[in-house]
Amino acid sequence: MLNSFLLLLFISTIFVENLKVVLTIFIVEVILNIVLNKNLIRDLKRLKFLIYIYTITFIIHIISHQNGEVILKLFNIYITKDGVMNFLVTFLRIINLMMISWVVKDTGFLMRKLGRYRRVIENVIRLVPEVVVVFRRRLKFKSFLRYILIRIDLKDN
Repeated sequence: MLNSFLLLLFISTIFVENLKVVLTIFIVEVILNIVLNKNLIRDLKRLKFLIYIYTITFIIHIISHQNGEVILKLFNIYITKDGVMNFLVTFLRIINLMMISWVVKDTGFLMRKLGRYRRVIENVIRLVPEVVVVFRRRLKFKSFLRYILIRIDLKDN
């Protein structure tokens, strides 16, 4: 049930533009993280670096959205209601996606679902740099598969 609920939150985070709905999703994800995420404090400490990125995003949204009801005028830059709303929706989307990933990572249900294939996935990820070597040698497809399978067999033993 948690899988489908998180999938629904993920899809709605990406496609919904309404600030109230995105804010509601944010509140639900905060509650989910408080309940399910054991490493919430550690994850929150990692967000310090992203504050700079969000500040730059805020400035870009203010500069790019000059139409609508003006809230404040600084020199020749107008801070509009549409620009602030657009920034808030974008900001909340990014935070929502990060919080969904925290819940997925901390609960570990993704790896439980892929548990049978975990060793295969780890081997494939480990062998990605080997593909560059194979391309340099200009092996045929049959030789390429043989080379990779031998590498997988050697790594497992």
